[in-house]
Amino acid sequence: MSLHQLIYQSRETRMLSNQDFSDILEVARKFNESQGITGCLFYNGGWLLQVLEGEQSTIDSLYQKIARDERHKDCNLMYFEPVGKRVFSKWTMGMINLETERDSKYRELKTTMDEFDSGKVSIPLAIKLFRIFTQDFTPKSV
Repeated sequence: MSLHQLIYQSRETRMLSNQDFSDILEVARKFNESQGITGCLFYNGGWLLQVLEGEQSTIDSLYQKIARDERHKDCNLMYFEPVGKRVFSKWTMGMINLETERDSKYRELKTTMDEFDSGKVSIPLAIKLFRIFTQDFTPKSV
């Protein structure tokens, strides 16, 4: 098995409700547990950023399915590379709303996601996000 991490960002097509997020998480957690996938979904002002970790072909197939979901658009694959270990090993799927999260460790991630609006999405931005995740990033809320 080749452990990979995939990061993509997208924009919501309509304002997603708490119920929408609950539905997404319920389905994702069941599926991910059965497939050995871990990860986290971040939300910030209409932008979504998701990190998926697992076997390469499994998360590639999942990403293809996610990209067709009509709740979001402009799906942009930012990073898909082998990794030595999981960042979100305890989460079948976490969710963090950066609009309401006040912990200072999320500040750089929120600032980076704010760059999406400026059209600065690039490989260096994806690498910056990866560094944020791997430098002492321990999610606290699910």
